[in-house]
Amino acid sequence: MTDVLKRVAVLPIDGDEQVAIDEITAALADDIARPLARALAAIDPWARYHFTPSQFAGYFGDPAPIAPRYLLRRGDDIAGLVALKLGWMFGTYLQLIAVLPAHQGRGIGGAVLDWLDQTARGRGERNQFVVTSAFNIRGLALYQAHGFTPIATMPGLINDRESEILLRKRLT
Repeated sequence: MTDVLKRVAVLPIDGDEQVAIDEITAALADDIARPLARALAAIDPWARYHFTPSQFAGYFGDPAPIAPRYLLRRGDDIAGLVALKLGWMFGTYLQLIAVLPAHQGRGIGGAVLDWLDQTARGRGERNQFVVTSAFNIRGLALYQAHGFTPIATMPGLINDRESEILLRKRLT
């Protein structure tokens, strides 16, 4: 697996622990991609929207330069996934930030958001954007604690019963 991953950061999280951020540089092997896709499909918001593991396949194929993806690792365990879209409205769109349940509550999400902020500022970006489901109270609180402000509510974006919230963080 190391031939498709490039370590780009190691961040401190709760206690003496760390989370590693590995850029996915080529398609992930099925023995990694399939279990990760199943795990992602089993957690909200994707479980609530009935996403299937196959709907995550695009995150595990060959990466595009404007859409980098990162595997989050805590020790030897896969802790989550991050997917970005660069150059979106003068900044980065955080397309996916997922921390698997066994690794939640350890400060990984906040550490990743801080790292994304630093790297975006280093590229001279003006903005960061993220969309979260209105029912995702923990996610919304995390984003707001890291400087994101709701700028639009989008009813019916994914299904007719739910709304999504677009948040923006000004970097300049």
